Amino acid sequence: MDYIVYDLEMTNRLSEIIEIGAVRVRMANGELAVTDHFQSFVQPKMDILNTRITNLTGITKKDLINAQPFTTVIKEFRDWIGEGEYYLCSWGPEDKWALITDSTFHNTPIDWIINHNDLQFLFSILHDSEKGFRYGLSRALNKLQISLDGSQHRALDDAMNTAKIFVSIHKDIKLEKNPNSYLESKIFEPEKLVYQSKDEEEDGVQSPFASLSKLFG
Repeated sequence: MDYIVYDLEMTNRLSEIIEIGAVRVRMANGELAVTDHFQSFVQPKMDILNTRITNLTGITKKDLINAQPFTTVIKEFRDWIGEGEYYLCSWGPEDKWALITDSTFHNTPIDWIINHNDLQFLFSILHDSEKGFRYGLSRALNKLQISLDGSQHRALDDAMNTAKIFVSIHKDIKLEKNPNSYLESKIFEPEKLVYQSKDEEEDGVQSPFASLSKLFG
């Protein structure tokens, strides 16, 4: 079984994917460990890279101008994942919907987006978060006394740091298996969304789902 822990960086206006980073976690000698990684920039088709995202991520127009389009990168990502059994794991719900949205827009399959688990939700529940609270990645690392490596808001670095959290808590959580049909039937699942409270915004970044928290209070 592979655990694919991934992260996406996106444009500001349309949340179009501009970078995919992922690590493969496998059991080795009785312990989970990162065994492989994937990283690629993605050239946006409908949106542009603005100064805010460049300042936040360090990604520049030069990085994207020669990048492959989404259809090519997502095929490379799927090929890298491979044909074996796997879970997809992200920090928060946004990345899953970005994959579905961009894949649908580009008319590429979504049948591989299966066994998806929100590690942020599982971590927050594990640490008795109040309803509607979302742990930021750096705060979660601090909670576990794990150092943050690399740069925040870069896909591969965030995926690597998320994987460190997963390895630390995997014995205390239960990942859910869900088929592709699950995605279509669970587009809105308020009880599973973990929002970011106002005082927990990190680096001025707030979840696009945060404003919905008032609806489910």
